[in-house]
Amino acid sequence: MKKLLYAAPLLALALTFTACDPSQDDESAQQVVSSEELTQEFQLVPKSEGNNNFTVYTTPSRYIWVYDAATKQKVGEGTKVNIQVIPPTTDASFYIETRDMAGNSSVSSAKSAKVSEYTDLPEIYDKVFKAGGKGDFTTTYWTWNDKASDGVWGNGGYLEATGPGWWIVQADGIDEQAKDKKRPADGLNGWFGLNLSGVTTSRGETGSVRVTEDVVKAGWDVATMTFSGTTPLLGVQPNGAGFPSQYVYQILKADGEELRLCAPEPGAGDWGTAWFWNFKRIDR
Repeated sequence: MKKLLYAAPLLALALTFTACDPSQDDESAQQVVSSEELTQEFQLVPKSEGNNNFTVYTTPSRYIWVYDAATKQKVGEGTKVNIQVIPPTTDASFYIETRDMAGNSSVSSAKSAKVSEYTDLPEIYDKVFKAGGKGDFTTTYWTWNDKASDGVWGNGGYLEATGPGWWIVQADGIDEQAKDKKRPADGLNGWFGLNLSGVTTSRGETGSVRVTEDVVKAGWDVATMTFSGTTPLLGVQPNGAGFPSQYVYQILKADGEELRLCAPEPGAGDWGTAWFWNFKRIDR
């Protein structure tokens, strides 16, 4: 599985560069240090004020292990660790650990920083959050792609198909499906807006969205999109009791004009049942 981006529930962290094992000649790496001393040495430095790219290191230099303070998951190790926080995260918080040559460890207190500017993001962000894939990050609006040759919604083989193929709903049938699934505002005139800080929908719901370059099958999908608080149009599992909401999707296509999403039914494997959503960008 290709995994270019490490995603955590509150923080998504990417492109972590690590150094080699601590040098036997590095005195600071071999000395026992207290938690208080390590916290004082701990440096969390943004690329610029409010920026989402950080360098983590200690003064004096030590080989360190860096952890996400919210999840306690390791996000990198080395003498200098570069970390990228992706939207919608606005609060970055980390702590570090160091070990002496005998294996004794010290753990620092957490240090935090506010994030208000996002730069150097993966290319998928340009294709989802920039109108036409160009210009500055803005709100992009999406509706059903009534020009798609394989319909706007339906199901097909998970990890194999790239759009509806077994049961296909064309544009002229999506209103009926939306009413049947108790989401009448998600019909042909429905829309949803995506930006780095949130999601808006024609049904009046709002929420947030996170995009990572995590894929489930190389060459099939290109990224993962996770919603919170709301879903895209008709974001449900149609065969589930009560049509449960679907929040996590694989992105199969994103080019600034089209957005193709897929989500499997629970437990689906290769050629299992998955649902597909075909959207196009509109101006509002």
